Amino acid sequence: MMASITIRNGLPFISVLLYANNQQLQLENVLLDTGAAASVFRTDDLVTIGIIPTQADRIRFMTGIGGREAVIEKQIEQIAIANLVISPFTIQIGALDYELAINGIVGMDFLLPAAATIDLRNLTIT
Repeated sequence: MMASITIRNGLPFISVLLYANNQQLQLENVLLDTGAAASVFRTDDLVTIGIIPTQADRIRFMTGIGGREAVIEKQIEQIAIANLVISPFTIQIGALDYELAINGIVGMDFLLPAAATIDLRNLTIT
């Protein structure tokens, strides 16, 4: 089974399914980013499945072209892109307040262990 990649503003976007607290969350507009070390998702979206920042959380800093952003690490039960599944999986959560409307970034922390194949000719990921 493969997932479709949609190109918007010259960037590849996919759909991701997150599982946490025995609930699932389908996120659209997730950037597929081979230049990102870690996967990060919007705090506002994750609250809907009970992923809430607490005082005990570890704060890290994500640095990229857009600058530096404080994020929190959380472990979720599972992340899935079509038939690519990793369970459990550690994500980062943050504001993701960029000029583009994105709900998350899937980085190399998912792509490498999932042995993902990105097919840009057919715009699919398997």
